[in-house]
Amino acid sequence: MTEQITKFPEVGAAVHLEHVNFPIADQQLATTFFMSGLGLTRDPYKRCDETNMGVNMGLQQFHLPRGEVTPPFPGEIGLLVPDLEAVRERLTRLQDAGSFADTPFALSNTGDCLEVTSPFGIELRLHAAGSIEFLQPLGLVYVNVSVPPRTAEPIAGFYRQIMHCPALCTEIDGELTTQVSVGPYQSLRYREREVADYATHNLHVAIYVTHFNELRRYMIEHGNFLYDALDQTFFFEQPLDPAGGGPLFHLQHEVRGLYHPDYMRPLVNRWPLVAEPFSDQATIRARLTARRNKANP
Repeated sequence: MTEQITKFPEVGAAVHLEHVNFPIADQQLATTFFMSGLGLTRDPYKRCDETNMGVNMGLQQFHLPRGEVTPPFPGEIGLLVPDLEAVRERLTRLQDAGSFADTPFALSNTGDCLEVTSPFGIELRLHAAGSIEFLQPLGLVYVNVSVPPRTAEPIAGFYRQIMHCPALCTEIDGELTTQVSVGPYQSLRYREREVADYATHNLHVAIYVTHFNELRRYMIEHGNFLYDALDQTFFFEQPLDPAGGGPLFHLQHEVRGLYHPDYMRPLVNRWPLVAEPFSDQATIRARLTARRNKANP
């Protein structure tokens, strides 16, 4: 019994990274990319009107309000998908059909990861289910955030001392990185990089915490509180240096308590997709079969 309990990493006070929010200018393009390409699912219950889109991926979401697309987010969002080859074929078919013309869309392979630049300039890293640890075969696993040199250590201090989250400073691909646990096998990863613009603009991340009132009071007292939202929700502006209280880096957080009605709300997901009885899916199935037969003669 001791072995079973101790082999799992600690989660801490942030128990669920639920969504990433960023604006889009075109819902039809978003539908083509997220639903037809990535195989995700538009939430039929919330954020399903002409002003906003909730896109389901396992137990997590993208929130995509209609608005002005800001300069690209300086980082990457890591997703796990049940069938990486199927997603690659779907995106390739859409690209060949001109669906992403005149957008930043790009597709490339890096090891066992599929790197995708969305039509909105947001960078995604797609991993095959089973290739990295996660509780589900589909979901939001991590967010990479580019930060200036010499900020990884104090960012780790903020999450350990104020957010009560396990935070480890380590190297990922040669970059000093603070990896913060924000749910089972979910992380925010602050990676020291030289980039032209560190601004995250109006992208934000949403997490559920067990110390909602304590954290809200701290942010108010330190001038980092933005506003309250419906139900048990507030926003804060950025991580603060726990030693001096000053801002370390801008990344807006939406913080929710466990009494929020959306906590672990069941989400509709359409996987598996390749069995859909439509001609475009038949084409994808044929290409997948040919690729797999070639790889396994």
